[in-house]
Amino acid sequence: MATPIPLTALPWTAALADAFGQASAALARLDARVSASSLRPGWMLRASWTGYAHGLHLQLSQIEEIDIIAERCALRLPGRALPRTEDEPFAAYDGWLALISEPDGRHWSEGLPFTFDPPEGWQTAPALIRALHLLDASARADRSIAPWLAFPLTLRRLGLTRHALPCMALGEPSQRFATDPRPVLLRRLLKAVQKRAEDGLERLDRLEASTRRAATAIAAEHRPGKLADLGRLTLTRPCLAARSLAPLLGLTVSGAGKLLERATALGLMAEISGRESWRTYVAPDVATALGLRSAARGRPPGVVRTVPEVAAILSSFDAEMAEIDARLQKLGIAVQD
Repeated sequence: MATPIPLTALPWTAALADAFGQASAALARLDARVSASSLRPGWMLRASWTGYAHGLHLQLSQIEEIDIIAERCALRLPGRALPRTEDEPFAAYDGWLALISEPDGRHWSEGLPFTFDPPEGWQTAPALIRALHLLDASARADRSIAPWLAFPLTLRRLGLTRHALPCMALGEPSQRFATDPRPVLLRRLLKAVQKRAEDGLERLDRLEASTRRAATAIAAEHRPGKLADLGRLTLTRPCLAARSLAPLLGLTVSGAGKLLERATALGLMAEISGRESWRTYVAPDVATALGLRSAARGRPPGVVRTVPEVAAILSSFDAEMAEIDARLQKLGIAVQD
């Protein structure tokens, strides 16, 4: 099979330029928000589950993101069968997560499954197009999940992002056969970059909003107990049951179940198991991302602030003004209404 035209050598059209601009802007917005967010560790973990699910789908696997979350949290989700596969679909996750979490410093060419020779147009191509060319060439050289998972690392090593953003694992199965017209493929890849970045930003917004609501609800409780500990724990363990929570917080299984029920009543957790013997709960942002509950619509509610009654303020003001008028009259100064 002949080597296809490199993505770096394709002529620019108005459609490609527009897709490139939209993708670059979306990627930059996500990177800036993630870099500045105090919840970045929690988001990175969630994004790794999302990205790994994307990689499995590109391998034509039927495993969904909810299966990855259940496997990583060591839970059996009621009413959902265990995934049946001939291979080990989760085998690459730990090694990939270690690469994503390591400090920056590796060169972008390290670990490529092919010998790199600068293709036509490499020197003048934008960094994002270079990254997509490396993805394209890797997909033809390596039929495993590795090329799809490597794309977030490539973006960081080329200087496009400050951190490896796991949700940016992407690609096209057709890249391995190079049968699609190259401009059409490049435009689809740029659209995928934009969509993955926008989805990642939306999930970060949900995580931050959910954390703010949880903090407000806990602060309003007279005796919060271990609610704050549970809130912090859900950043890294968003899928819990009483039997898994109990040893983490030093509670009995019964006490952990009561804590989860209380958290659910306050909106800190969402139950996804119905009335099974072992109830399962997930953080609200994860429940929304997995389609287990509807996303909030409309403008988010404002923060309630306790202020004095308006009538009391006006009454006090009128009393003060009347006192001033009385003093002025004693001094013989006329008071005008």
